[in-house]
Amino acid sequence: MSPGDGTQVAVLNRVDDYVELLYDDIPEKIKGSALILQLARNPDNLIELSRNEALLSALSRVLREEWKRSIELSTNIVYTFFCFSTYNEFHPVIIQYKIGSLCMDVIDYELKRYDQWKEKVEGKKPLLTPDKSELPKSRIPEPKRRPKSGTWAVADVNIQKSRTLVSSYHEDLCNITDECLSKNDEEQMKRKLKTLSKRQEQLLRVAFYMLLNIADNVKVEEKMHKKDIVGLLIGAMERHSNIDLLILIVSFLQKLSIFVENKNSMATRGIIDKLAPLLDSPNADLVNVTLKLLFNLTFDTKLRNKMIKMGLLPKFIQFTSDDKHITLAMKILYHLSMDDRVKLLFTQSDCVKLLTDMLLLNVNSESNPSNGPGVTDVLLALCVNLAWCERAAQQMAAEGRLRELLARAYRHRNTMLMKLVRNLSHHAQIKPLFVEFVGDIAGAVTSGDATEEFTIECIGTLSNILIINNNIDVFAVVERYNLIPCIMKILDPESTCDPELVLEGVVAAGALAGDERAACALVQAGGGGALVALLRLRQADDEHVLQTVYAFRQILSHPRAAEHLVTRTEAPAYLIDLMQDKNVEIRKMCDSCLDIISQMQNEWAERIKVERFRCHNGQWLSVVETLGAEGSGGGGDTSDDLPPYLSAEYLTTHRLTTSDSQTSLNDDSDSFSGEVDMDRISNR
Repeated sequence: MSPGDGTQVAVLNRVDDYVELLYDDIPEKIKGSALILQLARNPDNLIELSRNEALLSALSRVLREEWKRSIELSTNIVYTFFCFSTYNEFHPVIIQYKIGSLCMDVIDYELKRYDQWKEKVEGKKPLLTPDKSELPKSRIPEPKRRPKSGTWAVADVNIQKSRTLVSSYHEDLCNITDECLSKNDEEQMKRKLKTLSKRQEQLLRVAFYMLLNIADNVKVEEKMHKKDIVGLLIGAMERHSNIDLLILIVSFLQKLSIFVENKNSMATRGIIDKLAPLLDSPNADLVNVTLKLLFNLTFDTKLRNKMIKMGLLPKFIQFTSDDKHITLAMKILYHLSMDDRVKLLFTQSDCVKLLTDMLLLNVNSESNPSNGPGVTDVLLALCVNLAWCERAAQQMAAEGRLRELLARAYRHRNTMLMKLVRNLSHHAQIKPLFVEFVGDIAGAVTSGDATEEFTIECIGTLSNILIINNNIDVFAVVERYNLIPCIMKILDPESTCDPELVLEGVVAAGALAGDERAACALVQAGGGGALVALLRLRQADDEHVLQTVYAFRQILSHPRAAEHLVTRTEAPAYLIDLMQDKNVEIRKMCDSCLDIISQMQNEWAERIKVERFRCHNGQWLSVVETLGAEGSGGGGDTSDDLPPYLSAEYLTTHRLTTSDSQTSLNDDSDSFSGEVDMDRISNR
């Protein structure tokens, strides 16, 4: 039986007859492949078809030998294997007959053929402009063949009967001579090119779709990369405007982009330039998949910069108002906001204000962690990044938004929202806005009813506000909210607080020590000794060491507190030991502290002078001896190759204490390990 349109209905029992047709001429091969395709489109038939080796061998052979002769034949066969590719268990069948590699050859050929068609049809223009004084016909040569009126058929009747319409188009296009075409002929050839292009798009679509399905196998994808699958995809994207084909191509590129080799290949082919026009498409699915690919590419710094140079930032911002694209747009904007230069571009419009208002409206919405970060989470992370830019921070905090942000942070105990507030507090221009909220923030620090993560952000915010802020009576805040005991509890070396909370406690101690009365209260409560004890425990953490030395510097700026720190703690000894630290910032801060101590009336002044001389002299001698050793050119023990100031002898002879002390720094001791008798030093 046949359907109403005259197409024969395929029957699984007659599959052998259809295979026989694959051994005849092109028309019969097209017919046989179409009938086999009918069977393959029914999933119930795939198992039996996959077991028919004669069928699969014939299909692969015909595709390998005849794909240049008929697009329709190639499309039928590739479509058949595409049906197999939709199920993972049939992927070995495709791999066994090397259909993937063959499809890539077909795609490459079709893309090149399309370029030839387009060049011959669109690239042929009249050699000379007809003179108005003469008849135009005199300058238009007669074409060797004119299409018959009202039909696209060619002269060969046998070809006409075979219904190989596409092949006839290809012949017409390829047989165009170098002579000029008449306007009518040119228009007809353009229509033929359009028809062929549509047929070619069908072939490319099923071929790319099949390759996409089998690319789940990493080894297969590696082989595709070696055969330049990225180049084929981008080439097809440039040549065709079919929406369905473009969606498939961009989806394939998105899958490939997770591997750095493919991403680099895309970058060298100007992938951003190719994708930018697609963002203007009216098709929401195409825009969405393009945003997915762009998001994957934003992990590359150079590609992010390329997007900015091409002016895509305003487009991404526009997509935040579209429910279909807001999630992807937010993720892309988050990645772009990691560049400090890009943060400023956000402030050139009302984008920052709109994002902040959007955050205030949605901050209490709950997200499902199992589904990854939601829109609100990404929006919050984006605002946290933007808050580092002073101009963006001013826009966020303006018009009462700072009050709303703090209110929602306290209400929901939202750590990330408090981190946003903390970033805002870094900027000097915004600190005056925090004056009215100092009590609320200090109360949140000492309340004890918040998580450690939330407390960390509150302490960090309070520290930022109190540092060099003449509008706040720091000591009044300390007394009113009982901050010193809270800080001392955090600084207790035996506490089990999170290391990050301990670090924020050290920073807070440095901030409070900026006020003389607060500094004295801190050292009277044992803050100096606690800072030294923590320094001994966390000497490998450069950030902790630097913040501790800064706290020492703040305390030393007040005579009464400085006297207590110098005479009743081991801080000076540690500062001397840190003079030669590898971290430049730590050395600078130590020098500043030692300068203050050396000007005080105590025994440390002379010892600092001696240690500084030894340090400077030892470095000078090491350079001289090293140059001498290089000049001698002799070998020797590996220990002799060390710079003198690192040798055991140098470390033994250069003591931390004065000559009457029994404690020294040698290659087997650690100045922070407790082996140095600090009690001896402090009792001198």
